[in-house]
Amino acid sequence: MAKEKRKEEEVKNEYGFEIIGVDPIPDYARNASALKIFNFWAMASASATTPLAGLLLYGVGIRNFIIVVLLSLLIGLIPAALFSEMGRQFPVPALVVSRKTYGFWTSNALSFLYTVVNMGWFGLNDATGGLILASLTHSSPIIWYIVMGIVQIVLVLYGFDWLEWFYRYTAPLLVVCYGILTYLLITTYHVNWGTLMNGDQSVNWGAALTLILSFSILSWTYKISTSTRFAKPYEETKGFMKIIYAIAPGVGIMIPVLLMGIIGYASQAYANNWNIAAVSFPVHSTLLLAVAFIASLGASLAIIHTNAMNLYPATADLLTALQPFLKKQRKWAQPISTIILGIFSVALAIAGILQHVENFLLLVADLIFPYTFIVILDWYVRLWKKVPVEYFYKIPKTFKDNFNIKAIIATVVGIILSAISINFVLFDYFPQPVFASIIAMIVYYLLLKV
Repeated sequence: MAKEKRKEEEVKNEYGFEIIGVDPIPDYARNASALKIFNFWAMASASATTPLAGLLLYGVGIRNFIIVVLLSLLIGLIPAALFSEMGRQFPVPALVVSRKTYGFWTSNALSFLYTVVNMGWFGLNDATGGLILASLTHSSPIIWYIVMGIVQIVLVLYGFDWLEWFYRYTAPLLVVCYGILTYLLITTYHVNWGTLMNGDQSVNWGAALTLILSFSILSWTYKISTSTRFAKPYEETKGFMKIIYAIAPGVGIMIPVLLMGIIGYASQAYANNWNIAAVSFPVHSTLLLAVAFIASLGASLAIIHTNAMNLYPATADLLTALQPFLKKQRKWAQPISTIILGIFSVALAIAGILQHVENFLLLVADLIFPYTFIVILDWYVRLWKKVPVEYFYKIPKTFKDNFNIKAIIATVVGIILSAISINFVLFDYFPQPVFASIIAMIVYYLLLKV
């Protein structure tokens, strides 16, 4: 019993708050199944903001929207799968792995940067949820930004176990609520799906793929190992089960984007509001109005789903950066970081980040895609099974090990090629940030050889 208590204290403090931070997850705590991982990411992706995907591509037609989402899955599934397996091979967050790719202090600096990106995602979703509840209650959305922020912070304080439990048991409720809202949309607005299938705008496939990839799978990819580090160890699975574990997060992310994006597209077309949970349906039946109210209220759970998974990696990113300074404060570092980041993220919602969503998504693509591809290459080519665990936590004494100039050069190349406007016919059909990231990966590989 005493031994089990000591094991528990490795992961939780006396209040039940998760305190493992960025340390490797002990083997006894690595028991999440592929189904749990799939559900975790499906619910993380199934946000009340997810129907925004329909607005991002509004006008191209639902048929083309479906093609774009499926192509995005095809492009993003392999990087997502590789990160999924990385978490099972070495149970730590990606930004700890990248300490050996970029150098210790360079990776820690990136941890601060990606913490801010995750806070931006939190702000976007918190704003969407607040607007839903403000619409239902005819009150100020700022009140609801704060209330929802508090709920999400509390949930994340208790860590992966609570998040997975919450996702598992609220998933059916979420599906039912969005099913009701979709039914009300179809019946009250008499949605003609045949008309919606064909758009009235031509498709710039490269730009469309960039928006969906940065809205979904490739913006989440580097976070995937933060959750799969709790999954069954890589060595304990064989054959087909390895494939299932690998693809579970990516498929889980994209299914809600496809289904909820279609709903958002139809809602924008008929109700002039992509946020179906905030639509005032033209019904006169008191019963139907009550049903719509309850369904919209239930849909706000989707915000908690996604934002918990934005705040949780944000905390891991921040702790990666601060870990060298937190030897004595380890017991409270993770809870305190979660609270502080949650407060700042709510402030972004209040400041109006939702009004700048497209610019934010493009920034995500420019900054995160090259990092993702380079870390994948370095892990599977240079680091896996070749570098002892303690080397990822020990602060190096040499400049080279703190600032890997090769990785930095390759990343800068990728960011520049992604951010600048290049008039090239390829980018009418293929996402420029993905192309730039592939070039960055090739540059890094060549520099390694040199």
